[in-house]
Amino acid sequence: MQAPREVNPRAFLSRIKNTSRGIKVRSAIIRMLKERKVVSTAQIAKEIGLTPSAVRRHLKNMDAEGIVKTLRGKGKVLWTLTGLGQQAIDEI
Repeated sequence: MQAPREVNPRAFLSRIKNTSRGIKVRSAIIRMLKERKVVSTAQIAKEIGLTPSAVRRHLKNMDAEGIVKTLRGKGKVLWTLTGLGQQAIDEI
């Protein structure tokens, strides 16, 4: 897994126990979505170096808190930042 340059404040979730590794993974996901706007679970997993199921778990937790949302089309599930997730980027 790539070491994040910074920890994003939105990587801390209120509904789950936050671990150092989880915060780093979620920060990397937020950073990737900021750079590319729309990304698939497989793309995120490949770049971060985790399994798609591990990435999906993080994304679902982030979705539950309104940080990311899904865009479905052409048989793929794509992820993007919500307004709340975009606000987190502006806070840094």
